[in-house]
Amino acid sequence: MGSNLKTAYSPKEFELAIAHEAVVGTASSTDGDYKLINIDSIEMPALNPQQVLDVRHGAGRTLKAVDMFLNNNLTVKEISFSGVADATILPKLVKNITQDGSADGISSILAAYNPDEIKVGDSTGSGATDLDTATFSVLLNVPESSNSMLFTGCVLTSLTLNGDIAEESGRIKMSGTFKTGMKPAFNSNLNPTSTTHFNTNYFTTDYGDDADTNAVTTIADVTEPILKSFSCTIENDAQFMGFNAAGDYQIIARALPECIVTFDSVVKYDADTDGLVASFEQQSTSTVANTLTAKDSVTRNVDFSIPKAIITDVSFSEEEAMFLSVSTRGVAGTSGSLIDITIE
Repeated sequence: MGSNLKTAYSPKEFELAIAHEAVVGTASSTDGDYKLINIDSIEMPALNPQQVLDVRHGAGRTLKAVDMFLNNNLTVKEISFSGVADATILPKLVKNITQDGSADGISSILAAYNPDEIKVGDSTGSGATDLDTATFSVLLNVPESSNSMLFTGCVLTSLTLNGDIAEESGRIKMSGTFKTGMKPAFNSNLNPTSTTHFNTNYFTTDYGDDADTNAVTTIADVTEPILKSFSCTIENDAQFMGFNAAGDYQIIARALPECIVTFDSVVKYDADTDGLVASFEQQSTSTVANTLTAKDSVTRNVDFSIPKAIITDVSFSEEEAMFLSVSTRGVAGTSGSLIDITIE
């Protein structure tokens, strides 16, 4: 028995990293191109192979090996994660989910957002921001040598940023899902190691400072409420089409059937926010705005602006004092943006 003992691993020894692709579906072979995500925990990717396990014929009412159909062609893989937002990873994720790599640091989803299709094998651009808007290779790095999982042709289809002043000093966390229509490799020996960016964090407390005129908090048109927590989610799904000789999907189409932006918050119930209950019940075609702008004095910031939204729910949230949970969904005007995210 002793000769068969193998090393046990902690879940914390498993890592997730991303690298942008210069050619859609082609992974870099350089360790340094992969940036580690500061994940909370690891999740097994959804591999979704085709499996048909119906009893079809033969003696006995049991499944036979010949009855089974197993295949991994034309399947969509999903890699989900949760962790801490930092100044290296977050800009890459925001550029990919919005497909906006503008050099001014503002990533927007415009009201008339209608993105071009992405084709496997195409060049993704010459600049780093262009590369981040197209596809990533996602590496699930395992401690067993040369057995890591490498997923190419990935796009970020969901991203949530959230902060709560009662948790981790208000440090902003994130979660999301990558999808790809290409088969993964299970024998990668890539091994990125740099974690220096893990401490470049963002904080919910950066949005509150009465003495700083740059710091603005607006929740459903209420200016400067007492904010406890927020959560902003962008869902920019992808549909995979066509096929190539390798049995992989050939085309990635974003924002199908639609791109969805939601913004939820918990604010103190008081004379300033009491009207939100009536606003929710009585709203018609009018819209409200959500804005979080950090104060000037912070080293780094992530700002949110959703200029037009509808209130989808308001409810009591019982804390030490009474708070309100306010849910909104961004809506597009005839021009402008559905959402702007500024990272500095």
